[in-house]
Parts: sequence; structure tokens; C-alpha cells
Amino acid sequence: MRKKIGSASWLVVGMLVATTGSAETYDFEIDLAFESTSFDGSQTIATNGGTIFNSTRIDTDDLGLSGSWYFAGLSDDKGPRARADFVDRASSLSLGYSRTDQTTATLITNDDPSFPIPPLDSRIDSDGKTFVLDFRYVDRGSGWFGDAGLLSSNVTIGGLVSDSVDATGWRLGAGKYLFDTTALSVDLSQVDVDGGGDATLATLALEHLGDLGSGWQYAVDLGYSRVDADGGFELDTLGAAIALYPTRDVEFGVAVEDVSGSNVGQDTTGVEGFASWFVTPNVRLSARYRVDDVGFAGNVFLGGATSAGDADQDSFGIGATVRF
Repeated sequence: MRKKIGSASWLVVGMLVATTGSAETYDFEIDLAFESTSFDGSQTIATNGGTIFNSTRIDTDDLGLSGSWYFAGLSDDKGPRARADFVDRASSLSLGYSRTDQTTATLITNDDPSFPIPPLDSRIDSDGKTFVLDFRYVDRGSGWFGDAGLLSSNVTIGGLVSDSVDATGWRLGAGKYLFDTTALSVDLSQVDVDGGGDATLATLALEHLGDLGSGWQYAVDLGYSRVDADGGFELDTLGAAIALYPTRDVEFGVAVEDVSGSNVGQDTTGVEGFASWFVTPNVRLSARYRVDDVGFAGNVFLGGATSAGDADQDSFGIGATVRF
């Protein structure tokens, strides 16, 4: 808790100092973000001799702090300030740190003696730390750009059996501006978990910024990604977002995401609303809220028993950004 308070205080001081300037070309950016997520899932199995009930609640809090150095400068003279790095074709070196605290509560009841599933009422606490290093270079003249990144993560799990898991990852990407404010990119990344195999993620993304009428602007983000992991795990994600900008300082929009996996046994559809406001030319406040509907893949047959379940998840986040 002391680290979280210290990071927040540092950012507030940075805001007070940064607001004294009026320049519109920046070299650095600091971001502080907090997100809280709640997952609730339940499953009822009707057997010949009774009922098995399983419920799970997962509460997750994430706190992230990151800093970026725009080594060729960042100008927000054109377009929405929230898209300044995209419009200006800025190159950057970024370092990020995040901490995750998660609590998982599980309850299982069983009144059918023919099924060897004992009653269970457990709580597991875990925390994770992640460091990310990202590099992005954009050739402003040709519109070609490249991305590279490294990741290091550690998760500590408490409960009946304590454990610690380490993971490392890398990322490489490339893309091109097709027009002044339209870009297409591809990305490939891999994460290796110590003792737990690896996963590969491939992503294709399109970003476009355009004019809407005489004063408004809009942005569209489209993306597709596929995860292939050890054990035959496959996951496909389709995402789309639209943002509106009535002024250069205000942003609001909605995003939709569909996640499906042939080996997961469930599909997830998420809807998110988001907004941000530059209270000064170099200080932004942001907020988002998301709801996910998790649908199980039909009934599951277990030795003559049928199973039906339901799950949902909601999350909210707030953030602050300072440029100087």
C-alpha cells in the first residue's frame, strides 16, 4: 500500500509542476492507471442422486505506472490530443511497471454420494509484478514503423499450497501509414512460463482517424488476434472501437470485443465505454467501464449428469497522464 500511495503522490506533484508550462511539444509522458475487476461464475450439475453446485468469485486490482521518452519529440498541434502520438508519428522508448492483487473464492457443495467431489470452501490470494520495456520507431517521411518489447513477470500464489511462477516474453511488430492518419500493423509476441510451457500471440490491427462534419473528429480501431499455447489451447479475439472527439481535449467512445476458443469451452463478449479529458494541454484524466458476458458452451454431460452454468464480469478503470 505504501508504494501505491507514493506513486500517486509523485504523479500529483508532476501535474502541479507540468501545468505551469504552455508548450505543445513534449519529450516525456507519465501514466498512472488503476483497474478493478470482479468475476462471478456458477455451475449446477444435476445428477441422478442429487446436485453439485460450484461457484467462483475472483476480485482483481491492478495498479500500473509507466513512463515514455519521445526521443524525436511529440507535438499535439494537429488532431485530438489523445491521439497525438499517432497523428505526429512519434517514436518512443517506454518502461512500465504493474502490480496485480487477486483474490479467488471457491465454494463447492455436493449432496450426491456417488460422485467423489468433496465439499470445498476456499480462498486463494495471489499477487503479481510485471515489468515491460517497449521501443517504437516511426519514419515520419515514409510512414513505416517498427515495434519491439520485452516482458518479465512474477506471480506469487498463496493458500493451502504456496507457489511462485515466473514468465518472460518478447514482442516484435511492424506497420505502415497507408494515409496521413490511417495505419495498418502486424505484431508477434511470445511468453514463456517457467515449467508451464509457452504461448504465441499474433495480432493484426488497423487504426484510422477522420473528420466528422465541420468540427468533430472520430477514430476507428479494428483488431484481430490469435493465441496458440501448449496443450492445444487456442483463442481468437475480434475487437472494434469507435471514439468521438467534439474538441481536441475531449474523447468518448465505445468498444466491443468477442473472444472464442475451441478448447476453452466458453465464449466471451465484452462491451466497454470510455472517456478522457485534457484538463490542460498536457494533463489528461480518463475513465472506462466494461461488462463481459461469459457463456458456457452448452450442457456438459458427466456420467449421465447434465451441467449448466453462467458467468459474468465487470471492470472499471481510472487513469491520469502528464506530458512535459
